Amino acid sequence: MKTDFLEGHLSELQKVARVSATRASEDPNDFWKATVAENQAQAVRDVARELELSRADESGELLDLRFIGPKADGALPLDIFLKIAEPLSKAWKAAAFRLRHGIADGRIGTEISDSLNLKLAGVGPGSTHVFLTGSMSEDMTGESLLRSTLQQTFRLLGSRNDEFYDAVDAIGGRAALSFKEAMKAISAAGLSVEFSWRDEGHLHKWRGTSDELVRIKTLLEAASESQSYEESLSGVVSGLFENGRLDLRTESGKIRIRFSLDQTPAVQHLTIATHATLRVLTTRYTDPITHRDVFKRQLIERDTGQISLS
Repeated sequence: MKTDFLEGHLSELQKVARVSATRASEDPNDFWKATVAENQAQAVRDVARELELSRADESGELLDLRFIGPKADGALPLDIFLKIAEPLSKAWKAAAFRLRHGIADGRIGTEISDSLNLKLAGVGPGSTHVFLTGSMSEDMTGESLLRSTLQQTFRLLGSRNDEFYDAVDAIGGRAALSFKEAMKAISAAGLSVEFSWRDEGHLHKWRGTSDELVRIKTLLEAASESQSYEESLSGVVSGLFENGRLDLRTESGKIRIRFSLDQTPAVQHLTIATHATLRVLTTRYTDPITHRDVFKRQLIERDTGQISLS
């Protein structure tokens, strides 16, 4: 395992560096001893940093962004990076807000930023690699907001047809708009991009070629023209799922309804095969290719903290 090797390597380097530092301090006028000590101290810092990134990768807390193109030959102009990074940061925060609270609009406070704890962790070789880290800390329901947010990010970027609109509905319109701006900035810079994230041993990877960026932008633009309205749905509860979904079997067929992390305790009071009337927010999307209407539904929670039943 890479982390085990780095831990052992770092330990050996630290021993050697301590000896060199002692020798340099005993003979402060010796330029070569001072140089050796500084070089070995730098080697310790470099390996310690590599070890930190390796641990983050193994715990699912490392996101690798690789930018490819003439302007990303080992360095990326700061203005271009900021134009890409700012909407990406906004998108992840908005998606996390939607996933936790079930609403797309509202003030995104420090609670969301602190939960994600996204940081610029470093750069790597090969075109331009940018490493971001976050926090996999779980909330009271046992869910990690960072994991949920990144899972929906890769689901959005890699999905097709109806699944795309389900992913858009999961993260909300505000996050979708910010993702569109990020894709637009990447395209405008003449770049392609590769996102990688390892979660529980599974490597998620999305390759944003020029054609793929156009596809995502087109779909996101269409999704931004959605229409939403509230309605009541009556039927029999036929499914409850840990991924934030429940199924309601109505006279017109089975309807899948999304609920937020905050709503999980309330949803647990529902039981299979019982009748329920639920208040939901229905969003209608129109697919720009097939021109079909796609409907997605989000459970509504009132200010009382109770699921809206009628």
